[in-house]
Amino acid sequence: MNNPYEVLGVKQGASEAEIKAAYKELVKKYHPDKYQNNPLADLAEEKLQEVNEAYDALMKNRSSQSVYGGSTQSYSGQRYGGGSTGDYNAIRQALDRNDLTGAEQMLVSAPNRDAEWFFLSGVLSYKKGWLDDAMSNIRQAIDMNPNNVEYQRVYQQMMAAGSIYRGRSNAQGYDQNRNNDCCSDCCTLYLCSSCISPCW
Repeated sequence: MNNPYEVLGVKQGASEAEIKAAYKELVKKYHPDKYQNNPLADLAEEKLQEVNEAYDALMKNRSSQSVYGGSTQSYSGQRYGGGSTGDYNAIRQALDRNDLTGAEQMLVSAPNRDAEWFFLSGVLSYKKGWLDDAMSNIRQAIDMNPNNVEYQRVYQQMMAAGSIYRGRSNAQGYDQNRNNDCCSDCCTLYLCSSCISPCW
């Protein structure tokens, strides 16, 4: 990851208030709602993710009393506390292509389990139809990176899809009688999968 101070456009050693103000402005600038049906949507999403990670890095370091200025760490090409940006982009592309096996292999071999890893694991579980695992993983991602708007948006969509699915299941007596038509299960999962796809 690049130097988080540079990503947020603040000087080294900026106050917490300055960091928060810069972060809020950048989140507004790159918010996904501003880029719907826009060819720059993917770039804006990457920038927003970089901004979220820079903010998290600075806040985490503030709480642990460590300062980037005294560090000789390199930030080139690495996400803070996680795999490289390229690795995660490759996993996202595999998920977009519905190459679930490829995405799973890349996730299993990823060296770190950061917020983005849990988020992508959640999306993979969702695409496999494992709603509870998906929600658990994305909840973990949100706990690790509570300011990431993408994680929160996808989680809310999954919550909505899950309540539709569970409501239909219980209304049709699936908990007591599995002899009912499973076609509606498949259709519901397919529709739910379609809800998530536009978030990429």
